[in-house]
This record gives sequence, C-alpha cells and structure tokens, in this order.
Amino acid sequence: MKTLNKKEIIEILHSRLKFSKNFLFQVIDSLLEEMKRNLELGEELKIVRFGVFVPRQTKRKTGRNFKTKEPVEIKPFKKVNFYLSPYFKNELHALKQDK
Repeated sequence: MKTLNKKEIIEILHSRLKFSKNFLFQVIDSLLEEMKRNLELGEELKIVRFGVFVPRQTKRKTGRNFKTKEPVEIKPFKKVNFYLSPYFKNELHALKQDK
C-alpha cells in the first residue's frame, strides 16, 4: 500500500504541471479543508467520476475490556464511508485486466 502525504502530492503535481509549490500547497490545503468542512457539517461529498464520501454517526454501544472482562461504554463518534463511483470502478478493472 502506498501512502502519500501533502508534500509528496505537491511534488508530483509540480513535476507534471510546473506550477509553483506554494500555489499547489494552497490549492491542496484549500481542497482538503473544504472537504473536511462539508463532512463535519454532515453533508455527503460527491466527486464526479471518483466517488462519494458519506459521513455518519455511530450509535452508543457497550463493549468489553478484554483484560478485566468489565463492560465499557463506547461513545458515539463520526465515521466517513467512501463509495467508489461505477465509472472509476470500471476504469480500475480495465487497468487490472490490461496488465
């Protein structure tokens, strides 16, 4: 699995597009902040031909401490599910079959 951080993304875009790194940093940072803001507000975020990010709230539930076997309350928290678009899924499968 490959992990990319912002700096690596900026390096890749800089080598391909030849924009300044400062400009690319501002673009990437603004994009990620806008995505985060929409998800925090509970709105779905759809990127056409890529996929949909769907925020949801988990329910309060009771878990168990494995060492002491005592019940532990697990507080509700926000989660984000990602659903791949059919277009992107087809492209991925086409790339896999070509190799």
